[in-house]
Amino acid sequence: MLESLRMKIGMKLAGMRFRKAKESVISFASAVSGAQRALVIMPLDRRELLSAMNVIEMLKRKFNEEYITVVGDERGVETIRLMPKSHFVQIKETDVNAFYHPRPGFLSLIKDKKFDLAIDLNLDLVLPSAYICRESNATVRVGFKGPGSDNFYNFQIQPDPTQSRKDIYDRAAKCLHMF
Repeated sequence: MLESLRMKIGMKLAGMRFRKAKESVISFASAVSGAQRALVIMPLDRRELLSAMNVIEMLKRKFNEEYITVVGDERGVETIRLMPKSHFVQIKETDVNAFYHPRPGFLSLIKDKKFDLAIDLNLDLVLPSAYICRESNATVRVGFKGPGSDNFYNFQIQPDPTQSRKDIYDRAAKCLHMF
C-alpha cells in the first residue's frame, strides 16, 4: 500500500516536473538514423534482460561501442561482457529517492554527456528508468507504451500482450532498425 502511494506521488511529481518542458518537432527517421551517441537503460527484470539481446545486437551494429552508455543494476553488469568498450553506469537502490526518482548525484553522471538516442528497455514503466530516459535530454527517447509513458518518451512502441518477451524485443529491434 505504501509502495503504491509512493509510486503515485512519484508519477505526479515527474509529470509536474516535465510538463513545462516543450518538445520540439523532429523527424524521427533522420533523428534516429543520424544518431551518434546512445543511452540504453537495461531492463530490471532478469527475464527481460535475456530477451532484449536482439536490441543490444542491433545497437552494436549501428553505433561504435564507445558511443553507447548502458545504465543497469548489478544484473546489468553482464552487458559489459557483450559490449566491453561501452560505458556502464550502475544504478543502486541508494541512487533512488523515496518517490522512485533518481538522485541528482546519479543524474549528473547521465547529464554530463550528450545523447541523441535513449532507449528504455523495460517493458513496464519503471519510474527510475523512465525518469533517467527523460532527463538524458536525448533527441529521441524510446520506451514501451503504458500508463504514464507520455511524460517520458517521445517514441513509444506498443507491446503486444499476446507475444512473448523475446518477440516483443525482436519487434522493437526491427522497428528501430527501420530508421
